[in-house]
Amino acid sequence: MGFDGKNPSIPHQTKLRVSGAASAGRALSYCISHHGQVCNEVYQKQIVTMSMITPDHYKLYGFLMSPYSMKMRAYLRYRRIPFQWVTGEAANNVAMTKVEPYMVPVLGYPDGSYVNDSSHLIADLEARYRDRSTTPESEADAFLALLIEDYADEWLVAPFFLYRWESEADQTHNAQWIIYEYFRGNIGHDQFDTMAEMWRKRQTSLLSAVSGKPASYDMVKASLHELLATMENAIRKRPFFFGSRPSSAEFAIFGMLSQLVQDLSANRFMRDQHPFTSRWVGVIDDISDFEGTWEPLCDQPEHLMNSPVYELLKLSGRYHLPMLLANQRASQNQEKVYCFEVAGVPHERRVLPRFLPCLPALQQHYNALSDSTKATLNPALEDAGCLQFLNVKP
Repeated sequence: MGFDGKNPSIPHQTKLRVSGAASAGRALSYCISHHGQVCNEVYQKQIVTMSMITPDHYKLYGFLMSPYSMKMRAYLRYRRIPFQWVTGEAANNVAMTKVEPYMVPVLGYPDGSYVNDSSHLIADLEARYRDRSTTPESEADAFLALLIEDYADEWLVAPFFLYRWESEADQTHNAQWIIYEYFRGNIGHDQFDTMAEMWRKRQTSLLSAVSGKPASYDMVKASLHELLATMENAIRKRPFFFGSRPSSAEFAIFGMLSQLVQDLSANRFMRDQHPFTSRWVGVIDDISDFEGTWEPLCDQPEHLMNSPVYELLKLSGRYHLPMLLANQRASQNQEKVYCFEVAGVPHERRVLPRFLPCLPALQQHYNALSDSTKATLNPALEDAGCLQFLNVKP
């Protein structure tokens, strides 16, 4: 569930210790390329949630170019959990030396321990702190939030990565702003141009592994625009899915969209075609002042079937869950490549070990639901194309 910050094409990498620009470039390349005009003033600040940081506070090590770092930062802000945001080479060093395998974000706990993977971090913090929880009170809603979070974490990286690195203009622009962050705004750094070019070449070489082959690029891009259309319609009515407060699902979607508003081409179509969604990203980045309540979505079947959550479930059933199953089956058959079809379009990618725990975890969560909750959810899950992937006994 959200194997965060990990370069999706290089699972289970060992830590790299070499010197100079090559060291920084190769180490930084492990940070997900998972990853502005809009909200530029928000993203270019170092944020501390309290005026004074003490040893009792958390430290979040991450990057603006990492969707999972941004997801986690917004979550901590909303929860009002005191933390310090640490980026640049300092964050890279922690990710290289304190966790295995390398991935961001990394959360430094007050007891001196370090943990990564945003979904696991959120689950842990939900158990530790009750105030301002992002887990809906309704068992049914909580499961749907979890499913949508996984859809955002695992599928949306494909179209985001494609838009970030496909065109030459995007490659140049996006590589430069990422290295600008890494050097903390020091454009005059003697390794700036070398690092930007190294990063550009590295990431473009991963396009097929992360986003599939060119034959399916249109389908991958269309999947993102389906999400954005759903979000634009939903946001015009209210900013959240399960009431007047956010769940982990909103933070996961925010994490991916936080990258689009920073990148060249994606920023343009976000502003032109999805203006409210573009502004929503700026809002969700810090909602520490929001107060709200849960409003059960699944109390009546028609509420769910007429909601944006149902539209998101259809996207999970069309793209996300078939991908997880295809990856799982190919791995079981010791194949190196998996393939599944969307509307007759084959989508082929390299088997990724990091996807393997996702589907069993979702199935476990589904099987743990009460019979009454399953009865409530099953019609919508079946109609959305999700149930066949979830209703599987261990």
